[in-house]
Amino acid sequence: MDDTFTDTRPGDRLDIDAEFVTIRTIDCDGAPVSRLLVTDQTGDQLTVLATPDSHSLWPLKTGAMYAFSQLLAADPVDTSSTTAHSCPHCGDQLRAGQVLDTADSTVVSAADTFGIDERFLILDSTSSLTRLSAGAQADDWVPMRDKPVTAPDYVCPSCGRHVDEFELHHAEHGADAEMHADASPGGLNCISNSETVGLATGGAKDVTNFRENVVNGYTPEPDAISDEGLFYDYYFETGERTATESLFAPRYAAAVTEHPISGETEQYLSVGLDSTLSVDEFERPRLDLVAVLDVSGSMSSQFDEYYYDEQGRQCEADTGGQTKIDAATQSLCALTEQLHAEDRLGVVLYNHRAHVAKPIRDVGATDMPAIRQHIREIAAGGSTNMEDGFAAAVDMLADGTTSSDVERRVIFMTDMMPNTGETGASELTDLFADAAADGIHTTFIGMGLDANAELADAVSGIRGANHYFIHSADEFEQRLGDEFAYMVTPLVYDLELALDADGYEIEAVHGSPSSDAASDQLMHVGSLFPSAKQDGEARGGVLLIRLAPTDGEGSLALQASWTDRNGGEHTECTSVSLPDETGSFTHNGVRKAVALARYARELRAWARDVHDGSATGTGIDDWLLPDQRGEHERESVPLVVSDQYAHRFATLRSYLLDEVEAVNDESMSQELSLLDTLWRSNVQQEAEISK
Repeated sequence: MDDTFTDTRPGDRLDIDAEFVTIRTIDCDGAPVSRLLVTDQTGDQLTVLATPDSHSLWPLKTGAMYAFSQLLAADPVDTSSTTAHSCPHCGDQLRAGQVLDTADSTVVSAADTFGIDERFLILDSTSSLTRLSAGAQADDWVPMRDKPVTAPDYVCPSCGRHVDEFELHHAEHGADAEMHADASPGGLNCISNSETVGLATGGAKDVTNFRENVVNGYTPEPDAISDEGLFYDYYFETGERTATESLFAPRYAAAVTEHPISGETEQYLSVGLDSTLSVDEFERPRLDLVAVLDVSGSMSSQFDEYYYDEQGRQCEADTGGQTKIDAATQSLCALTEQLHAEDRLGVVLYNHRAHVAKPIRDVGATDMPAIRQHIREIAAGGSTNMEDGFAAAVDMLADGTTSSDVERRVIFMTDMMPNTGETGASELTDLFADAAADGIHTTFIGMGLDANAELADAVSGIRGANHYFIHSADEFEQRLGDEFAYMVTPLVYDLELALDADGYEIEAVHGSPSSDAASDQLMHVGSLFPSAKQDGEARGGVLLIRLAPTDGEGSLALQASWTDRNGGEHTECTSVSLPDETGSFTHNGVRKAVALARYARELRAWARDVHDGSATGTGIDDWLLPDQRGEHERESVPLVVSDQYAHRFATLRSYLLDEVEAVNDESMSQELSLLDTLWRSNVQQEAEISK
């Protein structure tokens, strides 16, 4: 296990067998630092500094041989490496960070006191030494090496703080950043202080994965375009305010309208999701947060690629673009910038096993620039045991406080393709649901085009859960700045709406991640989160219920019940009348929701047909591969639009164009563009066939 010191670079870890010569210990800032002189097997004398937290140095015998493991190579600090930047903490001039700065601060002082002027080795808490017996058999095992230790970006010689590029940029351009945030549509800063906070369901918070797959020439998974995810891209009128003392203020509207493709008349009931909580009064609770980062092999692939293409074989990741792991680590660093000193943060890494990389600790007592540097050094490899990663996070949070003043939350960053441990969707859902019952909630951040939308959809309907798909770290960083406080603060739980009507029953629910659990007379929503408002309209602030007429024409009597964050239980009864004429809407909020729900339903049907056809294929391929895909490992499916769907999409586009004008929301034009892309795909297919 002997390495060569002459070939090492600062930041490398190495193992050497060396003869002990002498030791000297000095006091540095009240802590002992020892200098060892040893001679390696080439006859070179080396200097080793032992940190105060290194393994105990029992009496070493001069002339005896010792095996040193995982020593850190470092150069003395170059004090001339000053920069033009000032420390954001004390204002003094920063110098460029060096590997030695990652060690205990006493080692920097000791190196100067001992007059060390060339490369040396550090024995720290990661290192070990063992005495070698004469004639002992050689240990030639080469351990799996971590990536080299990376120097911090900058160090302040005066206060000793480490400063990374992110923090420095924020300090130097903070005013510009705040101006940019104020101009950001949908951000918290653009809401009038007199406005109340809107509400939106948990579950999906976007349809990014669906859009990006289409743009890149793939057919998305049907679950990538959930109604609640699509609704969260838009703002909805919620209706007239009514007097209530409850935080949650549901408002009801109705519509009767003809379906543009089938021609059938449909009846809808909408629930506007609004609150009585003003923006000034809203304050997110203290966070006990554990970030769980997927470091499995599939995270090494690029955002725009499918890792498990070509009949289930793992594809080599192209190094030409940003990988999922790079985006995940950058996103996690950005997330840590949203935390307050009183919040607590822990970090778990997982591939085939879970590793607690950072125990949970107050942010104010943590060297966050150093933590971000460690995060940036993370590499990906191995299989994916999602169960172990979550279990490690729950263990850290299990002894925390369960109260309305503290939010215990796990944030998963993953492509959601578990292939070892527990992998069944229902079993994983039970795992997350059990934690939610104990007050530990989960946010899922899906990474990459091949992120498993089906599994994300299954697990995000749990109480207190939500999920986001991101396509770049910059995009996610912007989103964190806009809505992090809302992302981690559920305000309403277990909303149930019971329908008591002789003439109608619930046919479908749009906008809830728990829509599949609805019965003829009852619908359930696990959680409502705060959402931004724009001109009085709430982002994602709607639930839509499609009604099926039965015998008779009874009125709609509704009973809504829910639990607020403080544990208070509420019940509200009301009645709603449906319009008499087809083409009638109570307001534009319900009209917009109906149009978007129809659009999403049609796209899901198309994607499901394409995926079902791809899975079925024609003929039988009975060649057995040794590495077939697991349940959640996704291959790409080419973008295919049949003539039948091209015709339906053309009709749908014409309908949507009219609705964009009717509700006066030009942002819905992005859906027209997506339909144009699908139509062009059909035209290109026809052209290729005719060649």
